[in-house]
Amino acid sequence: MNGTTWRPGRARCALAWSLLLASCAQQDVVKARPDTPGTPLPAGPEFYASPSGSPLGDGSRTKPWDLQTALSQPAPVTPGSTIWLRGGRYTGGRDRAGFRSNLTGTADAPIVVRPFPGERAIVTNSLDVTGSYTWFWGFEITSARQPATGTDYEYLVKVHAGVGNRFINLVIHDGPSSGVASFTPLYTTATQLTIYGCLIYNNGTHFNLDHGLYLQNDVATGTVTVADNIVFNNEAFGLHVYSAPADGRLSGFDIEGNVLFGNGSISTPVNRNNEILIGGTPAANDIVVRSNFTYREAASGFSPYKVAAEIGYIDGSKANGDLVLENNYFIGGFYINRWSSGNVRGNLVYDYAGPMVLTDSSASGPTWSDNRFYGVSSLSSWQRAPNSPADFATWQAQTGLPSPGRYAGSGLPPNLVVVRPNQYEAGRANIVVYNWEQDATVSVDLSTVLKVGDRYVVRNVQDFDGTPVASGTYEGGSIQLPMAAVAPPAVIGRASTPPPVTGPPFNVFVVMKAP
Repeated sequence: MNGTTWRPGRARCALAWSLLLASCAQQDVVKARPDTPGTPLPAGPEFYASPSGSPLGDGSRTKPWDLQTALSQPAPVTPGSTIWLRGGRYTGGRDRAGFRSNLTGTADAPIVVRPFPGERAIVTNSLDVTGSYTWFWGFEITSARQPATGTDYEYLVKVHAGVGNRFINLVIHDGPSSGVASFTPLYTTATQLTIYGCLIYNNGTHFNLDHGLYLQNDVATGTVTVADNIVFNNEAFGLHVYSAPADGRLSGFDIEGNVLFGNGSISTPVNRNNEILIGGTPAANDIVVRSNFTYREAASGFSPYKVAAEIGYIDGSKANGDLVLENNYFIGGFYINRWSSGNVRGNLVYDYAGPMVLTDSSASGPTWSDNRFYGVSSLSSWQRAPNSPADFATWQAQTGLPSPGRYAGSGLPPNLVVVRPNQYEAGRANIVVYNWEQDATVSVDLSTVLKVGDRYVVRNVQDFDGTPVASGTYEGGSIQLPMAAVAPPAVIGRASTPPPVTGPPFNVFVVMKAP
């Protein structure tokens, strides 16, 4: 493997809100934890698949396999192997079931499936994963197929079984159902998933039922990590951690550094649900929601289903377990339901004079501290059910929370630029920009991502295949990025409502090393 292949680390650096308040153009950089050394993966055998490959190939560069053969783990493919996908479109698969992966590595020597350097590989059918310890990395998965019936669910990426599979820097879009799905224990038995750095958009055809990510998990078998993904303009919800059947499992999630916006906007009629929903009939537990970013272009209504994040939806009178909800940037407000314990701290909340925070009748399980609110505190933007919306002081008295946070300003928040270096690819980072002052350009310091002399490109995630918004040879310090409005990617293969344009107040970019 080359020098840009890294063993993962998880960013755990809290956003410094006190610094954010000190400047109207503050930039935050999230670094890897000091205990994650970034050791390269061990070298192993290398094989090749191609759109023109054959089951009769031997996996060599001159006689590549077809994709399904490669994913079936021919005998030469052992733990630690890399399967390079040559450029082009991979069609076929097992009918509606798509391509089935049985690849199985080990925790110390995963099998890696990724595009050949400098080439673009597009898988045009769903991917059903049943093996273990395989890293699917850097290619595109899409399907414009319409569902055959109204109850026909074809998840674009379905993690059907296995342990320790990882989905890294994929582009997952325009599927007939949810983008990524994994359920426990009803339909699948997958455990210890990592979904990292993916672009997930324009997925879904079933009204109110298809989401960017639709996940369940049982903490008894390990944690699911959902980190640094950019999830936008899917049919219903962005991230849906949910189960209606009582025997589903909603425990053991580490949700960090994700960007979510526009979800529900492509539905007909428009159905703007939560960017993040956690909860259902079974109790949720062992949930960490940290340093995530949401955006809404207008105020939402006073409904738990309409605010940016619903944390702890319950069906019945029970309480959820433990929660950490910290350092999130919630544009669109949030609703928090019954939790037995945890922390709600360091979050920034703003919603254009719409709903700020909605709570149920028992908000006192977690400890609240150091949250920052923007807007006018005397507006009726707060609600403790079953009471009507009220001003901040009234809501605080109703909840009995001694120090839920404070209003840091009566208007818009200050501008914010966040750079989150990719934990798998050196020279890559997500850039999140809240440009409340609507400047034509913003300054972004890339010194924690690039080295002087590196060639780079910067792409707006809403025009990822288009012309880069910036490119060149890095000379150190900051570069300028345009904040002009960009037309979101059109939905492929079906009718939809055009999603909202987010610029210039909000844009998301990815910087990458160029060849």
